Amino acid sequence: MNKSERLFELDLLRGVAVLLMVVFHIGYDLALFGYASYQTTIDTEWILFRGLILSMFLLAVGMSAYLAYIDGIRYDKLIKTVVRLLFVSVMISVGSYFVFPQQWIYFGVIHFIAFALVCVLPFIRVPRIALVVGIAIGASYIMGFYPLDPLFDYSVRYWGIPAYTVDVVSFTPWFSVVLIGVFVMDKKLFGLKVRQNQFTRRVALMGQHSLLIYLIHQPLLFGLFYLTKLVR
Repeated sequence: MNKSERLFELDLLRGVAVLLMVVFHIGYDLALFGYASYQTTIDTEWILFRGLILSMFLLAVGMSAYLAYIDGIRYDKLIKTVVRLLFVSVMISVGSYFVFPQQWIYFGVIHFIAFALVCVLPFIRVPRIALVVGIAIGASYIMGFYPLDPLFDYSVRYWGIPAYTVDVVSFTPWFSVVLIGVFVMDKKLFGLKVRQNQFTRRVALMGQHSLLIYLIHQPLLFGLFYLTKLVR
């Protein structure tokens, strides 16, 4: 599989994750506005569904970081990417504060990706260490070891962040998925071959614009459900 094919496969992976994300948020909004009785933050199937979507995105982050920086880090490109993500993160935090003032997003998926892109850099050229550290982080979570809990408790108490938020992606265990993505790409384990046709190219195109879709789809869905609620 050459590099261009890998890039297509990665875009396709992101595109599938985008489609699943839209489905998840439709389900979330249906429950939020009282059209469904399930709870996406409590019901096991919805928690697993969110975990699958997030894993797909973050695995792609690790694999993409490997491709982008294995031959050397272009710091101008890295800084531009991180700054853009941080700007988007601030927009998300501010917007969520006005909609959910008691549950605003202070460290959602975009915040996490901006942070993870910097943290993953030392592991790009040591993929085996990336795998070991990734497994260690995941295992620590499974065993109930939360090294960041004291910081979280301190932040809730003194920094005013909400104890519950509508979207949070914690460092443990999710950084493990990014690290595993580095190893997967280095060892060429992502070997899925998907024929390029009109459908797969459209899904891959969605993957190329996943950030834009992420930003606009939920406000549109939320506004649609809100208007529907008003006219009932």
